[in-house]
Amino acid sequence: MKNNNKLRILWLFAIALPLIAPAQSKLEGYVFEQNNRGFLNQVKITVYSLENNAQVAELETNIYGFFSTDVGKGKYRVKAEKDIFHVREDTVQIEQGQAKAYVKMELRRRPGYLFDATLAEMRESPDQLVDAIQGAQVEIYNRTARKTELTIENDPDAFFQYTFERGNHYTVLIRKEGYLTKRIEVYVNINGCILCVDGVRAVTPGVTENLTAGNEMGTLLANIELEKAKLDKRIQIQNIYYDYDKWNIRPDAAEQLDNVVQLMKDNPGLSVELGSHTDSRGNDDYNDQLSQKRAISAVAYIVSEGIDSLRITAKGYGERALMNRCGNDVECTETEHQQNRRTELRITGIAKGKLMKSLEQIILEEDMARATKGKAPKLPNRDKQLAEVRNEPKPPATEPAPVMPVEPLKPLLYEFENVRVLPLPAQFKGYAVELVNTPLEISADHQVFKGQKEVFHRQEPDGSHGYFIVNLGNQEAAVAAFKKRIKPANPKSKLVLFDEKGKNYLD
Repeated sequence: MKNNNKLRILWLFAIALPLIAPAQSKLEGYVFEQNNRGFLNQVKITVYSLENNAQVAELETNIYGFFSTDVGKGKYRVKAEKDIFHVREDTVQIEQGQAKAYVKMELRRRPGYLFDATLAEMRESPDQLVDAIQGAQVEIYNRTARKTELTIENDPDAFFQYTFERGNHYTVLIRKEGYLTKRIEVYVNINGCILCVDGVRAVTPGVTENLTAGNEMGTLLANIELEKAKLDKRIQIQNIYYDYDKWNIRPDAAEQLDNVVQLMKDNPGLSVELGSHTDSRGNDDYNDQLSQKRAISAVAYIVSEGIDSLRITAKGYGERALMNRCGNDVECTETEHQQNRRTELRITGIAKGKLMKSLEQIILEEDMARATKGKAPKLPNRDKQLAEVRNEPKPPATEPAPVMPVEPLKPLLYEFENVRVLPLPAQFKGYAVELVNTPLEISADHQVFKGQKEVFHRQEPDGSHGYFIVNLGNQEAAVAAFKKRIKPANPKSKLVLFDEKGKNYLD
């Protein structure tokens, strides 16, 4: 009897179960690119109930563009999202007892260009066989949107892909131990360019052969060659020309020397010799002296742009290494002679394991320097101060005077490795960051100074000691540097303004 009752209860429960447990259906689908160009993986799929607009599922497509999830009876909105594609939304109705609902979702690519790049060693001759380069670090930064778009720490392959969208300026930085850093600038429908790429020597078959109607989309295949960094390697600086019997930096030469500055910043482990060459006209000894002056002039320009003077030396070679037939007593055109008035870099040192900044940090510092150039002062030139104290010749009158008032020469308070601690000039006005305020003086090897080149000290009226980063530019640049670069590394730092009233905290 008891067994019969148990069976009756189980039979009733089996009948009632469909009434208390809602029937489930499979919602499945495929996502593919417009014009049947292939299935799309890693598409974000979000399913919403249209009855209450609540999210009921979130998943991604697999490598075959497929997705599947369980849903109950009702009407749903399916949303598909993937970078560089337009968002697609479809609706689907699930009826009672329906086992499966199926959707096909076609995504349209947003206007832009697929950059398909292959990394390899630079060929020194056209028929040379070179190896593909694996394990590179690849970074892409959108300078228009001011954000990092892609970071590959250790690329297992010798290629990468990324789609550049219209109306943007991108910087691509590729780094690999043992090679010179490669920087590429990409302009997409900006500054008059449909697609302009600076820094890539080989572009095949060429973006123009892959453009759609209206120049809205295309594929750019690029061979990116990385140049090996090895001692005594010579790099010719293109078009660093000098007027006859002159050593001053011409405006066209300054533009090319800016490329050297960029090379040195992108490769912080490099030390180089800058060699200057003359043509054959004039006395040999005089040409040696002239070329030395030209080399010194070029190095001075590079150092003035923020490169450590310990990393670059000047060497004049005179007329001892001519590029063409134009030796002594040979009649040549001015153009031929000018080819010999050239400048070359020679790698003299390679420091391994040098601390590498992120591309975003590099660009932030570049933008700050660009914004403050000509508006905010550079740090006082200590060599210039020494020359004035010793009554030695001053630099040419064309050199812009620093805006920050230069006090009578004071000795360094102290120095540790590359960190210099200097007294803050009493007349200083402008924005600064107070790294720390402490009752006692601290040494330059203190952890708070880590990553800084120069820090300025001032004793406060209450006897405490303040340590500052100065020369941050206008308010906008100073706030950006403080929030994005300094504050994250020094949480206790404070933004301050020095004006006629003294020091004022701004945060």
